[in-house]
Amino acid sequence: MKLHLNYKTMPVLPYIQRKELPAKPGIYYIGNSSSPVMYIGLSRNLKSRHINHHRQGQFEVMENAVIRYRVLTEDFLATISDLTKTLIKLEKQAIDHYKPPINNTPVPNQAKFTTVHGPTYIQIHKAKEAGYCTHFEARDGDELTINSSRLPLISRAIEEQRPIFLIASGAYKDYEIAGYPHLSELLPYKKDRVYLLISRFIPYGYEESDCFGYDYVVYGGNSKIFFNPYIILNSRPGFNEFKSSYLKLGFTNCERSPFVSELFRLGDFQLLAPA
Repeated sequence: MKLHLNYKTMPVLPYIQRKELPAKPGIYYIGNSSSPVMYIGLSRNLKSRHINHHRQGQFEVMENAVIRYRVLTEDFLATISDLTKTLIKLEKQAIDHYKPPINNTPVPNQAKFTTVHGPTYIQIHKAKEAGYCTHFEARDGDELTINSSRLPLISRAIEEQRPIFLIASGAYKDYEIAGYPHLSELLPYKKDRVYLLISRFIPYGYEESDCFGYDYVVYGGNSKIFFNPYIILNSRPGFNEFKSSYLKLGFTNCERSPFVSELFRLGDFQLLAPA
């Protein structure tokens, strides 16, 4: 079954009426009459995604902005096995075709920090269990999945606009089986467990989800993906202590670790000069 992604055939709403979007997975385009496709995105829940989008400020000042969308129908969903991979594939097809000018541009007024001190969160992606990390293929924004026990931490991260770092963990064989490219970069660590910095982002919202057995999916913006070359953490100063203290805890706040300064440096966050 094919999903039609031509903007001319899509349902359309004025952007100010985005709360009327269906609470279903799909692809969406933001634009207006003169430039119908200025931004393309995906979501497991179109309505929730646009309650507080990381580019909402840009969309709101767009003259006569509208949102076009294509919902993944029940019949279509019955033909796929992995919703996330399917949405990413559809988004990539649409972006490659329309080449929207806003995608992959810096988000205005990105979060900046006067200090690395403050809540700083990490999430582990286990290559053996979770396979290939689809964050590498994210086109704009980022996301992760959590259980309800971590919801207070996520709520604080959203409220305070604090960063999340995603770190992959696995043996060389795990990455090989999962289909990670550029494995030659991991060869020096073939006998060790390899830790890769995948991405960093600022969370802005979450929604209920049954993805991969987790309760919530968290959305973020101001993201950066670290790929080709990989950022391998194993040999970074202070990493061994950081690993033993924090990398077995799942989603957690690691602000007390001296290694946080290194994460900020590697994450290329811009620090404001102290007042």
